[in-house]
Amino acid sequence: MRLGICKDVVVTKSSHLRVYSPEVSGSSDPVPGFVRTYGLLSESEGDTQWTVEWRGKRLVCPRNLRLRVLESTVAFANAFRGLGSGLIPEGAAQAADRELKDYNRTHPEHRSYILTSAWHVPVRWFAAFDPSEKQVYEAETGPRLRYRTDITRARERIRDAYGILTKLTVFQGPAQELGQVLEWLEPFPDDSMLELDYGDVSELFDSQELIFDDSCEQVAESLEALAAGDMMRAGECYGRVVTRWAPAFAVTFSN
Repeated sequence: MRLGICKDVVVTKSSHLRVYSPEVSGSSDPVPGFVRTYGLLSESEGDTQWTVEWRGKRLVCPRNLRLRVLESTVAFANAFRGLGSGLIPEGAAQAADRELKDYNRTHPEHRSYILTSAWHVPVRWFAAFDPSEKQVYEAETGPRLRYRTDITRARERIRDAYGILTKLTVFQGPAQELGQVLEWLEPFPDDSMLELDYGDVSELFDSQELIFDDSCEQVAESLEALAAGDMMRAGECYGRVVTRWAPAFAVTFSN
């Protein structure tokens, strides 16, 4: 695994979980001013949506960048507030919290179609997909990895995984995280498509290592083992995934 370095500065690389739905309108509101003040924004401003052809239909994923930046800043600040001075400056966290409340009050119809994760793919995201849905595609920097599936199948898989985990008192943290993903997915139309895109995180792996990544298989096998009561095999499979992603996740704390 290798880090992306640009002029002696570590460039943040992110993965994404995106929902594509039939014709929806997105917001083109600019990002909040505080993100430039504190140097927080790593995603460039540009088109207001992505489009794909999925099983004969044109689907749209609006970026809603302002809303996403506000939500992710607040979530990240809350998650890591206990680590000394925090990974998000307190001034930025307070500004994001104020602006997010104002945004939700004035734009109640807007919602995030994209979840973003810095430096890694959260293990819980893999529960929405089948290993056979993996796709390798080419970008300017080399091969990248993604998974695509019908949102109805994704919700069924997450419900099944959530049911398995909630029966085990030792896995309440992962169960709660899966429940949050399911809650996010529930309101979208049934003819939507869910995409897990490794995005820039693909660049942290050698091409061969990326193409043969079996994180999704290991998560599926771990859940299958848990359902069968085989805790040892479940732990081994889950451990392989965590070990694979640990170096990437650790970058979050090293910058």
